[in-house]
Amino acid sequence: MERKSANRSVVLRIMMVICLIVFLVSGFLLIRDFVRSNRQQETFDELSERFVGEQISEDALKEAIDSKEEELTKQQKWKLWWEETAQERFAVYHSMKEENSDMIGWVRIEGTNIDYPVMQSPNQRDYYLHRDFYKKKSSYGTPYLSEICRYENPRTSLLISGHHMKNGSMFASLQNYTEYTFYTEHPYVQFDTMDEAGSYEVAAVIKLSASGDQTIWQNLLFPQKEGDFEQAWNRVKEQSFYDIGIELTKEDELLALVTCEYTLKNGRILLIAKRI
Repeated sequence: MERKSANRSVVLRIMMVICLIVFLVSGFLLIRDFVRSNRQQETFDELSERFVGEQISEDALKEAIDSKEEELTKQQKWKLWWEETAQERFAVYHSMKEENSDMIGWVRIEGTNIDYPVMQSPNQRDYYLHRDFYKKKSSYGTPYLSEICRYENPRTSLLISGHHMKNGSMFASLQNYTEYTFYTEHPYVQFDTMDEAGSYEVAAVIKLSASGDQTIWQNLLFPQKEGDFEQAWNRVKEQSFYDIGIELTKEDELLALVTCEYTLKNGRILLIAKRI
């Protein structure tokens, strides 16, 4: 009886030690992830702060644009301001490219957390999925252009991927486009390459399975044969969360942003925009 009691005591002690180890390891991992997340966000903040005059008050923006067009919405005025201040940003882009030659542009959606450099590593697939701007390991990653895309002439359609972080950073804001009201407040995507400002209007937003619905975005963005684009666009319109009323043709310059979607197995949110 005493031996059984002693054995039980030993087992309990072992279990307590195991639980303590698990607790300590879990705590360490949480702290490590927290520190890494803060470091990554600080990196993006530091990059954003390099833009001279980028932060502009609503009154200043209104004063700068109203003299040209009285009837424009706030978003339309902001788009004009973005295009007219492009030269200031290009100088910053090139200084960043000197630090990392993989940088190919900057993506931003006004009024959201999407405001990031865009990378491309043509010879290494998904290289920036788990790396920051300086190529250090990061759970955030950095938005990146698919290796099969070409942003210089002759340009292909563009597909930019980014993580859907639980804290709302990176491309998490794309989830909000499932609501029509959010779209009406954020109808434009700005994507600059190193020397060319780009404004795009959102044309459709869908959710799909990356494993089962790949032909939709592949045929829409990179059609291989006659009829691929039209068939894919019709499927996109059928699956879109709402009808925006914009039609696309295979001659349009398209930009797609993609991130994870958690109601489907291996789900994705795909935002499709066309260049204005």
